[in-house]
Amino acid sequence: MIDTPEGLDALLRRFACQDAEPSAVPRVSLAAALARGSDPLDIIAYLTGLGIAVRTLDDLLKINGDPDEEELHSFRVAEGVAISVASQGEWLLFTP
Repeated sequence: MIDTPEGLDALLRRFACQDAEPSAVPRVSLAAALARGSDPLDIIAYLTGLGIAVRTLDDLLKINGDPDEEELHSFRVAEGVAISVASQGEWLLFTP
């Protein structure tokens, strides 16, 4: 049996405000962000500064293994990987 990750909308219902709209979450292709060298919330640069090399969507999940990291949390969703920035209350969805 293969576990299919939940969709972004279900994740937002569980973790975000009740009025959070999945369509309002910025979406960025990981490939495009890597080619540009930036993403809307500078997540890739932040992770690189922590020593996490981001090359794939799975690399974005590595932040969850850092016991000192309280700011970012990443979640596998059907559409890609969603990142929450706790202090800003913002979300970013990385797609393939």
